[in-house]
Amino acid sequence: MNDDSSKEFDRITDLGKARSDEYTERLLAFVQDMETSSPEPFIPLLADIALVRALIVHLVIRYGPERGLVEVQDAFNTTFDQMKPNDV
Repeated sequence: MNDDSSKEFDRITDLGKARSDEYTERLLAFVQDMETSSPEPFIPLLADIALVRALIVHLVIRYGPERGLVEVQDAFNTTFDQMKPNDV
């Protein structure tokens, strides 16, 4: 990749991360609001499961059954790695 292409790729990556962080915060706030307003303790778990399922279905619809499931696994692995403590 030439220098201009590399800079553009980095800019797009940074923009994607910023938007991802914003959307993550908004979805997390939505789920937490559902949890606090729920009278039953099992409802938050159902909301979490529904949210994960919605992501899986969205990616499979968008990319097809084969690539969609690869994207799901990649999203899970990336998030899992980001959540690990630094000393692990």
